[in-house]
This record gives sequence, structure tokens and C-alpha cells, in this order.
Amino acid sequence: MQNPFKNEIIIDGLQYCNWNRHLFEDLLNGGITAVQVTLIYWENTKETFEKINEWEKNFIKYKDIISFAQNSNDVLNSKKNNKLAILFGFQNSAPIGNDIYLLEKFFSKGVRFMQLTYNNQTFLGGGCFESHDSGLSRFGHAVVEEMNRLGMVIDLSHAGKKTCIDAINYSTKPVSFTHANPLFFHNSKRNIDDLVLKNLATKGGVIGLSLYPFHLKNNSKCKLEDFCNMIIKLVNMIGIDHVGIGSDLCKNWDDEVVMWMRNGKWTKKLDYGESKNNSISWPKQPNWFTKGSDFINIYEGLKKVGMRESEIFKILGKNWLRFYKEIFG
Repeated sequence: MQNPFKNEIIIDGLQYCNWNRHLFEDLLNGGITAVQVTLIYWENTKETFEKINEWEKNFIKYKDIISFAQNSNDVLNSKKNNKLAILFGFQNSAPIGNDIYLLEKFFSKGVRFMQLTYNNQTFLGGGCFESHDSGLSRFGHAVVEEMNRLGMVIDLSHAGKKTCIDAINYSTKPVSFTHANPLFFHNSKRNIDDLVLKNLATKGGVIGLSLYPFHLKNNSKCKLEDFCNMIIKLVNMIGIDHVGIGSDLCKNWDDEVVMWMRNGKWTKKLDYGESKNNSISWPKQPNWFTKGSDFINIYEGLKKVGMRESEIFKILGKNWLRFYKEIFG
């Protein structure tokens, strides 16, 4: 049977993996066109440039199967050349500190996405785990302006509600949640309420729906049918053009890395995030999405709940491609 993705654009809006040939090949063989890779969480400026240097070596080592994408044409060319397109993103604003000039330097290195916050308060705004959300700061307003000018995607995935609304309203370009789910699906601090989602769509933004267990109804036991019915409800609420997938898949890491994600160097205690029973290990993925190529299961699941194929392919990639073209060309 021919893969239905063969002639389609399929995009994963975000993954955080310890990349190797096996993972790249899984995505490529599964028909995935492009993936945004997380470069950093808490790393400083120097460490971040070092991460970029490591990726430059990857593009040489794996040049037969991956290519670097800095715009939508690069994504399309990768598809034509049967390679996986790699896009760079930050899950925090830590690399720029309080230096707005660093944005252009990172943009010149190919960084196309940056979260304003990662759970905590930053120089830019409030995180979703803070008891008080400051909203977008003075520096945050300046950074939003600069990201708009450069063509860098403003990612609000880990921001607080007020900061999200401020950024959506202040930005002159659409913004995104690259990896999150609606709050109506699961009551997580990371998920997004109806008002924010409607504001996002009104301004032309996109939410990439997450497969990370703590963002899902019943966590690791989430059923594919429930996930797909959630998509139907969300599409009915904000429109088909504003929904994508950002799996937040985390593969090939030791458990100590999940603690780095939660703790960085900002605390001497252990912050367990939303894990149950103070777990210090990676949560188990639902059995229908354990690897990147399992996009095919979402495709089949959406068909089963009655979504038209043309709409499915919007969600699985075309919406992201249109959004990328609008933001960074």
C-alpha cells in the first residue's frame, strides 16, 4: 500500500530528541517533510552557539537524509530531494538574556522560532507555572517588535495567559503555540483556554497539538479516538486553518535530561512539573504515538471520526507551511 503522505506536506511543529540516523530515517520513511527541532531550554548564549555548531556537523554527517530549512522554499526543496527538512527553535528566551541584538545574530544562524518563556518568569513575560502572570514586559514588547521585523516565530507554548494575550494583541504578525492542547481536553497548566485560542485564530495563528502525555486526556492512556474528537471540537471552535501538530516527542534521552528540562539551573530543589508521584523519568507515550512516523495513526484516526482528507492534510502540514511562509518567507 502506498504511503498517503508521499505527495503531501507533513510537518511536526516541534520535537526534542537526541538525534541520530535512526530517528531521522524514521521520520523520512514515515513521510514526514519537516520538523522543528528544539535547540535549547535553559542554555546561555555561548552554549546555544555551541549547539548550533553541533547541528552544522549533523548536516554534513547526515547530508544524504536531512537538510537545513530557513524558509518555506527550503521545506519544499527538501521534499523534492527526498530529505527531511530541519528547522531551528528555542524553547526559552534564555540565550538572548536581556540583549535584543542577539536576536538578529541567532536569526542569521537560522533560528526561526523562540518561546518568550519556559514555564517561569523571564525578562520578556510570565510563564504558565507562575502564580502571578506579569504579562508582556517592556523588554517583551521590544522583542516582539524585533521578532516581527526579522520574521521569527513568536512561540507562546509555555507562557501565562496574560502574557499570551498581550503578545497576540501586540504582534503585527500571527503567533503560535507550537506544542500545546486546548484546556477543555485536559486540565494542564500547559494547555490553552478557549479565550486565548480564539484570539490566536482571530490574528491568524496556529496551535500545534501535543502528544506529550501530561498534555493529554488520561495522560499515557489517552485514546486515539479521544484525541481526534478533540481536534474536531477545536476545528469547530477556531477553524480548520489554525490547527496543526507539534508532537513534543522526546526520544533517545536518559531520565536525567527530563530533570534538566524541569530544573535547569534556576533551582537547587527538584521541580517535578506536572509529573505524577514526583516522577523523575520520562512519561510513557500513548501506544498510538511512540515514534515520529506514527503521524499515519493520526491520519487514520481523523478519517475514522469523519474528517475529510483535504482537511486532514491541512492539520498534518499545510497549515504550518502556510504559516511559515507568512512569517519567515
